[in-house]
Amino acid sequence: MKWRINVLVTPLRAVLAACGVAAGVLAFAWSGLFNVAASTPHWAITDWFLHYVMINSVKTRTIAVETPDNLDSPALIARGAGHYASGCASCHGAPGRPRSPIIHEMSPVAPDLEKTIPTWEPKHLFWIVKNGVKFTGMPAWVSGQEREDEVWAVVAFLRKLPGMSEQDYARLAMGEENDGSVGGLVAIAHGPQGRTPRPDVLADCARCHGREGMGRDGDAFPIIAGQSEDYIYDALSAYALGTRHSGIMQTAAARIPYAEIAALAEHYAGQTPKRPESAGSLDPALVARGEKIAREGVRDTGTPACSSCHGPSASARNPAYPRLAGQHASYLESQLLLWEKEEDSRGGGPFREIMRKIAFGMTEADIKAVAAYYASLPPEAP
Repeated sequence: MKWRINVLVTPLRAVLAACGVAAGVLAFAWSGLFNVAASTPHWAITDWFLHYVMINSVKTRTIAVETPDNLDSPALIARGAGHYASGCASCHGAPGRPRSPIIHEMSPVAPDLEKTIPTWEPKHLFWIVKNGVKFTGMPAWVSGQEREDEVWAVVAFLRKLPGMSEQDYARLAMGEENDGSVGGLVAIAHGPQGRTPRPDVLADCARCHGREGMGRDGDAFPIIAGQSEDYIYDALSAYALGTRHSGIMQTAAARIPYAEIAALAEHYAGQTPKRPESAGSLDPALVARGEKIAREGVRDTGTPACSSCHGPSASARNPAYPRLAGQHASYLESQLLLWEKEEDSRGGGPFREIMRKIAFGMTEADIKAVAAYYASLPPEAP
């Protein structure tokens, strides 16, 4: 009988002890004695433990992540650099651009990527950029679930960051037309009616798209020159509101003053598009198949003729529909593939549901063919 009592008492003591510890912790938290000020750093053991937890958490959650084989693509690196300059450099610094003294008063301090990037694999960087890290100030990626392709673009840039020269960084992040800072263009181009976007706003856009809207670094950025004012305005508004998914463009569009969106739309709509160099390397057979689809549609998949909305056609078209002729094939293909996914990874403006239903039924082979066809066409003048 005594043995049975001891068996019962031991678990009871353990429960009471656990309750006592929990009560003590709650009492300490209630007292306010713990100093949460960022001016007081973590204890060394706390700092070590938190980093230990983070490292193992990242490694465990990336076991099944597959790294794409195009991380050395100049276009992908350029896209990542453009976002890094506006979204990441303020905390992590950049070549020739030291971090703000304010960052050093954070607890914990944002890491120096020059030293930490080599310690992570690409898939680890992908997970961190996409999901962020709790209790560090590192945010999750805007539209991360829908636009993992953009997260990989940042990873592609991060892999090149250690050892990068100040000149290379300035060209990748700011573009050749800027003076090396977000806010200064060598020259400002005017819209057709004389309305000019605010210099700093146009400079921010021109870092990636150029003053004339032709983009840079090959097919890194879409050609927006000559698109209609309606389409550009709707696109920027959709990005800013988050109805069109893009962590890169939402970050950029959300900081544009409302009054400047119309000025930007007018400016880029008034630029004359040029034929991209990549148009000459397209497969003629693929182009011919894409032309047939664009003009006739595909009965088996219920795909209507693309030309009825996007041209080329002499008939009047809704100005809110984008002009596709002369656009980069890679960009057209990527946008259609985003629409084709079940979770609607693209989103868009007021007519997005129309295109969503059309693209969802297209096969990847049809998408590739249509993209090649429109890329082969001469751009339409505004």
